[in-house]
Amino acid sequence: MIRQEDVSIVLKDAETLQHTRKDYIEYHQELSSKAREISVLFQDKKVLDVTVPPGVFNPYGGIAAQAFMSGVLSGEIDVKGKKVVDLGCGCGVAGWCCVLKESEKVLFTDINPNVIALKDNPMLRPQDEVKVQDLCAGEEKDSYDVVLMGFPSRSIERTVDYTSYESGILRNDDLIFKTIDDVGRVLKPGGKFVFFYRVFNDRFPLYLEFTSKLAQYFDISSVKLLWYSYEATGHGLLLSVDKASL
Repeated sequence: MIRQEDVSIVLKDAETLQHTRKDYIEYHQELSSKAREISVLFQDKKVLDVTVPPGVFNPYGGIAAQAFMSGVLSGEIDVKGKKVVDLGCGCGVAGWCCVLKESEKVLFTDINPNVIALKDNPMLRPQDEVKVQDLCAGEEKDSYDVVLMGFPSRSIERTVDYTSYESGILRNDDLIFKTIDDVGRVLKPGGKFVFFYRVFNDRFPLYLEFTSKLAQYFDISSVKLLWYSYEATGHGLLLSVDKASL
Protein backbone atom coordinates (compact mmCIF):
# COMPACT_ATOMS: atom_id res chain seq x y z
CA MET A 1 0.00 0.00 0.00
CA ILE A 2 1.27 3.45 -0.93
CA ARG A 3 2.29 5.68 1.98
CA GLN A 4 0.63 8.94 0.99
CA GLU A 5 2.08 10.62 4.05
CA ASP A 6 5.61 10.20 2.62
CA VAL A 7 4.90 13.20 0.38
CA SER A 8 4.19 16.72 1.55
CA ILE A 9 3.55 19.90 -0.40
CA VAL A 10 4.82 23.21 0.94
CA LEU A 11 3.24 26.42 -0.35
CA LYS A 12 5.22 29.64 -0.27
CA ASP A 13 3.27 32.37 1.58
CA ALA A 14 0.61 29.87 2.71
CA GLU A 15 -0.08 32.02 5.76
CA THR A 16 -1.66 34.68 3.53
CA LEU A 17 -4.56 32.45 2.43
CA GLN A 18 -7.97 33.65 3.57
CA HIS A 19 -9.83 30.36 3.02
CA THR A 20 -9.36 26.75 4.15
CA ARG A 21 -10.30 23.45 2.50
CA LYS A 22 -13.60 23.58 4.39
CA ASP A 23 -14.52 26.35 1.95
CA TYR A 24 -13.69 24.00 -0.93
CA ILE A 25 -14.65 26.13 -3.94
CA GLU A 26 -13.48 29.46 -2.50
CA TYR A 27 -10.24 27.84 -1.32
CA HIS A 28 -9.30 26.63 -4.79
CA GLN A 29 -10.46 29.85 -6.39
CA GLU A 30 -8.10 31.79 -4.12
CA LEU A 31 -5.22 29.34 -4.62
CA SER A 32 -5.45 29.69 -8.40
CA SER A 33 -5.89 33.47 -8.46
CA LYS A 34 -2.18 33.97 -9.19
CA ALA A 35 0.99 32.00 -9.89
CA ARG A 36 2.16 30.28 -6.71
CA GLU A 37 5.34 28.42 -5.84
CA ILE A 38 5.19 25.00 -4.21
CA SER A 39 7.86 22.54 -3.10
CA VAL A 40 7.38 18.78 -2.99
CA LEU A 41 9.08 16.75 -0.27
CA PHE A 42 9.45 12.97 -0.30
CA GLN A 43 10.35 11.42 3.05
CA ASP A 44 11.26 14.92 4.27
CA LYS A 45 13.68 15.61 1.40
CA LYS A 46 12.84 18.20 -1.26
CA VAL A 47 12.56 16.69 -4.72
CA LEU A 48 10.69 19.35 -6.72
CA ASP A 49 10.08 23.07 -6.94
CA VAL A 50 7.09 23.89 -9.13
CA THR A 51 5.35 27.11 -10.12
CA VAL A 52 1.60 26.56 -10.41
CA PRO A 53 0.34 28.82 -13.22
CA PRO A 54 -2.60 31.14 -12.50
CA GLY A 55 -5.95 29.58 -13.31
CA VAL A 56 -4.62 26.05 -12.79
CA PHE A 57 -5.61 23.65 -10.01
CA ASN A 58 -3.13 23.83 -7.13
CA PRO A 59 -2.51 20.52 -5.29
CA TYR A 60 -1.56 22.20 -2.00
CA GLY A 61 -3.74 20.87 0.81
CA GLY A 62 -5.16 18.07 -1.31
CA ILE A 63 -4.70 14.33 -0.96
CA ALA A 64 -4.80 12.72 -4.41
CA ALA A 65 -1.68 14.39 -5.82
CA GLN A 66 0.34 13.31 -2.79
CA ALA A 67 -0.76 9.71 -3.26
CA PHE A 68 0.19 9.72 -6.95
CA MET A 69 3.58 11.27 -6.23
CA SER A 70 4.30 8.90 -3.36
CA GLY A 71 3.41 5.94 -5.56
CA VAL A 72 5.71 7.05 -8.37
CA LEU A 73 8.62 8.13 -6.16
CA SER A 74 8.50 4.94 -4.09
CA GLY A 75 8.31 2.73 -7.17
CA GLU A 76 4.89 1.31 -6.25
CA ILE A 77 3.72 2.85 -9.52
CA ASP A 78 6.39 1.67 -11.96
CA VAL A 79 7.15 4.23 -14.66
CA LYS A 80 10.85 3.64 -15.38
CA GLY A 81 11.40 3.26 -19.11
CA LYS A 82 7.69 3.68 -19.80
CA LYS A 83 5.66 6.13 -21.87
CA VAL A 84 3.35 7.93 -19.44
CA VAL A 85 0.35 10.22 -19.78
CA ASP A 86 -0.26 12.70 -16.96
CA LEU A 87 -3.92 13.17 -17.87
CA GLY A 88 -5.54 16.30 -16.49
CA CYS A 89 -2.00 17.24 -15.51
CA GLY A 90 -2.66 20.63 -13.89
CA CYS A 91 0.75 21.90 -12.74
CA GLY A 92 2.25 18.51 -13.60
CA VAL A 93 3.54 17.30 -10.24
CA ALA A 94 2.77 13.64 -10.97
CA GLY A 95 4.41 13.89 -14.37
CA TRP A 96 7.52 15.61 -13.01
CA CYS A 97 7.90 12.73 -10.56
CA CYS A 98 7.78 10.37 -13.55
CA VAL A 99 10.61 12.39 -15.13
CA LEU A 100 12.63 11.97 -11.92
CA LYS A 101 12.01 8.21 -12.04
CA GLU A 102 13.38 7.96 -15.59
CA SER A 103 10.22 7.38 -17.59
CA GLU A 104 10.87 7.11 -21.34
CA LYS A 105 8.44 9.96 -22.06
CA VAL A 106 5.77 12.00 -20.29
CA LEU A 107 2.82 13.61 -22.02
CA PHE A 108 1.40 16.42 -19.89
CA THR A 109 -2.13 16.98 -21.17
CA ASP A 110 -5.03 19.05 -19.90
CA ILE A 111 -8.06 20.83 -21.35
CA ASN A 112 -7.12 23.97 -19.39
CA PRO A 113 -5.13 26.27 -21.72
CA ASN A 114 -3.16 27.74 -18.82
CA VAL A 115 -1.09 24.54 -18.48
CA ILE A 116 0.86 25.53 -21.59
CA ALA A 117 3.18 27.33 -19.15
CA LEU A 118 4.59 23.90 -18.22
CA LYS A 119 6.65 24.10 -21.42
CA ASP A 120 8.90 26.59 -19.62
CA ASN A 121 9.84 24.14 -16.86
CA PRO A 122 13.56 23.25 -17.18
CA MET A 123 12.77 19.64 -16.21
CA LEU A 124 10.93 19.12 -19.51
CA ARG A 125 13.05 16.82 -21.68
CA PRO A 126 13.14 16.86 -25.50
CA GLN A 127 10.98 13.73 -25.67
CA ASP A 128 8.32 15.06 -23.27
CA GLU A 129 5.25 16.97 -24.50
CA VAL A 130 2.79 19.50 -23.11
CA LYS A 131 -0.57 19.60 -24.89
CA VAL A 132 -3.84 21.44 -24.41
CA GLN A 133 -6.52 19.04 -25.62
CA ASP A 134 -9.70 17.26 -24.59
CA LEU A 135 -8.49 14.16 -22.76
CA CYS A 136 -6.27 12.15 -25.18
CA ALA A 137 -7.95 13.39 -28.36
CA GLY A 138 -4.73 13.79 -30.36
CA GLU A 139 -3.00 10.58 -29.29
CA GLU A 140 -2.61 7.39 -31.30
CA LYS A 141 -4.14 4.05 -30.39
CA ASP A 142 -2.03 1.69 -28.25
CA SER A 143 0.75 4.27 -27.80
CA TYR A 144 1.29 4.56 -24.01
CA ASP A 145 2.22 2.22 -21.16
CA VAL A 146 0.78 4.11 -18.17
CA VAL A 147 -1.95 6.73 -17.73
CA LEU A 148 -2.27 8.66 -14.46
CA MET A 149 -5.44 10.61 -13.71
CA GLY A 150 -7.21 12.09 -10.71
CA PHE A 151 -10.88 12.48 -11.56
CA PRO A 152 -12.38 15.82 -10.47
CA SER A 153 -14.52 14.90 -7.47
CA ARG A 154 -17.44 17.33 -7.50
CA SER A 155 -20.27 16.55 -9.91
CA ILE A 156 -22.27 19.45 -11.33
CA GLU A 157 -24.86 19.89 -14.08
CA ARG A 158 -23.78 23.30 -15.40
CA THR A 159 -20.90 23.71 -17.83
CA VAL A 160 -17.46 23.62 -16.22
CA ASP A 161 -15.17 26.59 -16.88
CA TYR A 162 -12.20 24.74 -18.34
CA THR A 163 -10.05 27.88 -18.41
CA SER A 164 -9.96 28.01 -14.61
CA TYR A 165 -9.33 25.98 -11.46
CA GLU A 166 -12.80 24.44 -11.98
CA SER A 167 -11.31 21.96 -14.46
CA GLY A 168 -9.42 20.35 -11.57
CA ILE A 169 -12.25 19.97 -9.07
CA LEU A 170 -15.59 19.98 -10.95
CA ARG A 171 -16.95 17.64 -13.59
CA ASN A 172 -20.00 16.70 -15.59
CA ASP A 173 -20.57 12.97 -15.05
CA ASP A 174 -20.15 12.10 -18.72
CA LEU A 175 -16.46 12.95 -18.26
CA ILE A 176 -15.77 9.68 -16.46
CA PHE A 177 -17.17 7.59 -19.30
CA LYS A 178 -15.42 9.64 -22.01
CA THR A 179 -12.17 9.25 -20.08
CA ILE A 180 -12.43 5.47 -19.98
CA ASP A 181 -13.04 5.39 -23.74
CA ASP A 182 -9.98 7.57 -24.40
CA VAL A 183 -7.67 5.81 -21.95
CA GLY A 184 -8.80 2.42 -23.24
CA ARG A 185 -7.87 3.57 -26.74
CA VAL A 186 -4.39 5.03 -26.10
CA LEU A 187 -3.06 2.43 -23.65
CA LYS A 188 -1.15 -0.52 -25.05
CA PRO A 189 -2.62 -3.97 -24.28
CA GLY A 190 -1.49 -4.77 -20.74
CA GLY A 191 -0.90 -1.07 -20.05
CA LYS A 192 -1.84 0.35 -16.67
CA PHE A 193 -4.48 2.96 -15.80
CA VAL A 194 -3.84 4.49 -12.37
CA PHE A 195 -6.63 6.76 -11.18
CA PHE A 196 -8.06 8.49 -8.14
CA TYR A 197 -11.84 8.36 -7.79
CA ARG A 198 -14.06 9.52 -4.95
CA VAL A 199 -16.96 7.19 -4.21
CA PHE A 200 -19.62 9.20 -2.42
CA ASN A 201 -22.15 7.26 -0.37
CA ASP A 202 -25.12 8.95 -2.01
CA ARG A 203 -23.73 8.35 -5.51
CA PHE A 204 -22.62 4.74 -5.23
CA PRO A 205 -24.72 3.64 -8.23
CA LEU A 206 -22.56 5.90 -10.42
CA TYR A 207 -19.47 4.00 -9.27
CA LEU A 208 -21.11 0.74 -10.37
CA GLU A 209 -21.71 2.27 -13.81
CA PHE A 210 -18.10 3.41 -13.83
CA THR A 211 -16.88 -0.11 -13.05
CA SER A 212 -19.09 -1.59 -15.75
CA LYS A 213 -17.63 0.85 -18.27
CA LEU A 214 -14.08 -0.08 -17.20
CA ALA A 215 -14.85 -3.71 -18.01
CA GLN A 216 -15.25 -2.82 -21.70
CA TYR A 217 -11.49 -2.19 -21.99
CA PHE A 218 -9.81 -3.42 -18.82
CA ASP A 219 -9.23 -6.68 -16.98
CA ILE A 220 -11.31 -6.07 -13.85
CA SER A 221 -9.59 -8.99 -12.10
CA SER A 222 -6.38 -6.89 -12.19
CA VAL A 223 -7.83 -4.01 -10.12
CA LYS A 224 -5.51 -3.13 -7.25
CA LEU A 225 -6.18 -0.78 -4.34
CA LEU A 226 -3.07 1.36 -3.97
CA TRP A 227 -4.31 3.79 -1.32
CA TYR A 228 -7.58 5.07 0.12
CA SER A 229 -8.91 7.94 2.18
CA TYR A 230 -11.92 7.52 4.45
CA GLU A 231 -14.36 10.41 4.55
CA ALA A 232 -17.71 10.70 6.28
CA THR A 233 -19.41 11.10 2.90
CA GLY A 234 -17.57 8.24 1.21
CA HIS A 235 -14.09 7.08 0.22
CA GLY A 236 -11.33 8.36 -2.02
CA LEU A 237 -9.71 5.45 -3.85
CA LEU A 238 -6.41 5.28 -5.71
CA LEU A 239 -6.72 2.25 -7.97
CA SER A 240 -4.83 0.64 -10.82
CA VAL A 241 -6.19 -1.62 -13.53
CA ASP A 242 -4.57 -3.27 -16.55
CA LYS A 243 -5.88 -2.94 -20.08
CA ALA A 244 -7.06 -6.29 -21.36
CA SER A 245 -4.52 -8.07 -23.56
CA LEU A 246 -5.42 -8.98 -27.10
